[in-house]
Amino acid sequence: MKFKPMTEQDYQRLGETLGRLAPQGAMSLEKLDGFFAALHAGPEAIKPADCLPTILGAAFDDEAAFASPKVLEKFVAQVMGHWLEIARTLANGEDFYPWLDADEHGVVHGNDWAEGFSEGMQILYDDWTLLFDDAEAAGALAPIMALAFEHHPDPEMRPFLDGASAEQKAEWLGEISTSVAQIYRFFAALRQEMEDAESDANDD
Repeated sequence: MKFKPMTEQDYQRLGETLGRLAPQGAMSLEKLDGFFAALHAGPEAIKPADCLPTILGAAFDDEAAFASPKVLEKFVAQVMGHWLEIARTLANGEDFYPWLDADEHGVVHGNDWAEGFSEGMQILYDDWTLLFDDAEAAGALAPIMALAFEHHPDPEMRPFLDGASAEQKAEWLGEISTSVAQIYRFFAALRQEMEDAESDANDD
């Protein structure tokens, strides 16, 4: 699909649609951004169309969720547009800036983004163990997982039982961009090694 930059209006409409469908379990734009970041940075690319049930929740099977096929088509195009924005950013080695929304008090939490990233990891979870098992590279996940599990229902899963300080939160949030880039490079290097090995095997 040809890359066409998303406009501010595109993002506004995408966010509004996801917000409208939130009661049916649709992801927020922030969570979608984290979800897509994981799919792009992870072991192998996954078609976003295959993830629509996860993105939309119960709205995926609700014929009344979209007023017409044209409205649905526009929504899918916006989802694809955001997908391609992230793909282009990471492939070109550009700085990745997560989509983080502020609450009614103007405070950015980042938990939805990190939970979306964590959800994206579940799709190819077995392959993600390659990162977990690498002592040096695994640290890139630390700030993301800390945010993802900050308010986990099981207290034992939380990084801090009494909640993280504002300073600690700011540190985690500030590390997201670097973490995503490091994770992307880790898996990209593994894919290249596999391709080189296959090429050598075919030459023999």
